[in-house]
Amino acid sequence: DKLAVVASLGAARVVAVGNGRNDAAMVAGAALGIAVIGPEGAAGELVRCADVVVTDVVVALDLLLHTLRLTATLRE
Repeated sequence: DKLAVVASLGAARVVAVGNGRNDAAMVAGAALGIAVIGPEGAAGELVRCADVVVTDVVVALDLLLHTLRLTATLRE
């Protein structure tokens, strides 16, 4: 169970990345949840609960390296 792993790591310290319906609980439970819409698409349930939606896993990881991008995306 992916959500159990997030909880065991301490959800406040976890960034979760996924694209499938089975990733939705993990992404929702993490401090930062990133949905990836790739060539195969992504589950709507996952996209609805993600904090950020990107088109490639490399873009998702780059958000962690270039934190100003993440700040710009999440600002109110």
